[in-house]
Amino acid sequence: MPLRVVCRAQYLSESVPEMRDSDYKATHLVKAVKGLELNPKSYAWVTIAGVNTKITEETKDKAIEWFARWAAQRVDSSSNGPKVLVPIPSSKTIKSSSDTFRTAAIAREIAANCKTDVVAAPLLRWTQVMLSSREGGPRDPKILYPRLTLLGALPEGRCVLIDDVFTSGGHLIASAWKLEDVGREVELAICCGRSMHEQLDNPASVGDEILDLAR
Repeated sequence: MPLRVVCRAQYLSESVPEMRDSDYKATHLVKAVKGLELNPKSYAWVTIAGVNTKITEETKDKAIEWFARWAAQRVDSSSNGPKVLVPIPSSKTIKSSSDTFRTAAIAREIAANCKTDVVAAPLLRWTQVMLSSREGGPRDPKILYPRLTLLGALPEGRCVLIDDVFTSGGHLIASAWKLEDVGREVELAICCGRSMHEQLDNPASVGDEILDLAR
């Protein structure tokens, strides 16, 4: 079954010859949602849910709320019935870790902004500490999949995967396989940033993509 991935903004992963103001705003938003340290002297004005909002190092945690308003609309407009938001664990989030990791906070905020029957279930974990993609960690879903585990039973509903950045799709595919193992249907993935090497005409308008979940 295919998995549809929707992303809020372009996230430039390599330098480009000319960084436009729109590129900077999109990258700043994604970095804030990820929780990365921002230059204390830098800021970006980003229109979120129709409101022009200033993103700084001091307000970066609020960026989760701003992204969640956009994401909640996508969740609400997807298929009918209850939905379960399952965050992709960070590379250091293992079985003994708490459920306060960054993408879990994002999933909870999205659920809180939804108008339909939606709950967050941060139950996916790594069986061991992983290297992040930036540290050279694996992206092959066949390598990632056996290193994922569920801590308990998921609530009823169609599953929606939540992540901060979509790069190769390996983490999303591996997580979808793990949920399929327990009989759950994964229909959608929502990410804040789409990692790209080239600029889009409109960095705030990223087209939907389809991932093949065939094993």
